[in-house]
Amino acid sequence: MPRGGKREGAGRPFGTLKGRTVEYKTISISALPEEVEQIKELAKNSGKSVSRFLVELALSGSNPL
Repeated sequence: MPRGGKREGAGRPFGTLKGRTVEYKTISISALPEEVEQIKELAKNSGKSVSRFLVELALSGSNPL
Protein backbone atom coordinates (compact mmCIF):
# COMPACT_ATOMS: atom_id res chain seq x y z
CA MET A 1 0.00 0.00 0.00
CA PRO A 2 1.48 3.42 -0.99
CA ARG A 3 2.30 5.79 1.84
CA GLY A 4 3.12 9.48 2.16
CA GLY A 5 2.65 12.01 -0.54
CA LYS A 6 1.15 15.46 -0.75
CA ARG A 7 -1.98 16.08 1.27
CA GLU A 8 -4.84 17.96 -0.32
CA GLY A 9 -4.80 21.58 0.89
CA ALA A 10 -1.45 21.31 2.70
CA GLY A 11 1.11 24.08 2.67
CA ARG A 12 1.01 27.82 2.05
CA PRO A 13 -1.88 28.97 -0.12
CA PHE A 14 -0.81 29.85 -3.65
CA GLY A 15 -0.29 33.56 -4.22
CA THR A 16 0.16 34.59 -0.58
CA LEU A 17 3.47 36.27 -1.42
CA LYS A 18 1.98 38.49 -4.13
CA GLY A 19 2.22 42.19 -3.48
CA ARG A 20 5.15 41.99 -1.09
CA THR A 21 7.70 44.62 -1.87
CA VAL A 22 9.89 44.33 1.25
CA GLU A 23 11.87 41.32 2.37
CA TYR A 24 12.86 41.25 6.05
CA LYS A 25 15.85 39.40 7.44
CA THR A 26 16.44 38.24 11.01
CA ILE A 27 19.60 38.62 13.05
CA SER A 28 20.29 37.74 16.64
CA ILE A 29 22.43 39.30 19.32
CA SER A 30 24.00 37.99 22.48
CA ALA A 31 23.55 39.98 25.67
CA LEU A 32 23.23 39.53 29.39
CA PRO A 33 19.65 39.30 30.69
CA GLU A 34 20.04 42.69 32.38
CA GLU A 35 21.19 44.21 29.08
CA VAL A 36 18.25 42.74 27.22
CA GLU A 37 15.85 44.23 29.77
CA GLN A 38 17.57 47.60 29.48
CA ILE A 39 17.27 47.50 25.67
CA LYS A 40 13.58 46.60 25.93
CA GLU A 41 12.98 49.46 28.35
CA LEU A 42 14.79 51.98 26.14
CA ALA A 43 12.79 50.82 23.12
CA LYS A 44 9.52 51.05 25.05
CA ASN A 45 10.35 54.56 26.31
CA SER A 46 11.06 55.68 22.75
CA GLY A 47 7.75 54.23 21.53
CA LYS A 48 9.41 51.75 19.17
CA SER A 49 9.70 48.01 18.86
CA VAL A 50 13.00 46.50 19.96
CA SER A 51 13.82 45.71 16.32
CA ARG A 52 13.09 49.22 15.07
CA PHE A 53 14.96 50.76 18.03
CA LEU A 54 18.10 48.69 17.38
CA VAL A 55 18.03 49.24 13.61
CA GLU A 56 17.72 53.00 13.97
CA LEU A 57 20.38 53.06 16.71
CA ALA A 58 22.83 51.05 14.61
CA LEU A 59 22.26 53.10 11.48
CA SER A 60 22.39 56.49 13.21
CA GLY A 61 25.65 55.79 14.99
CA SER A 62 24.46 57.74 18.04
CA ASN A 63 24.15 56.49 21.60
CA PRO A 64 20.90 57.25 23.49
CA LEU A 65 22.42 56.39 26.87
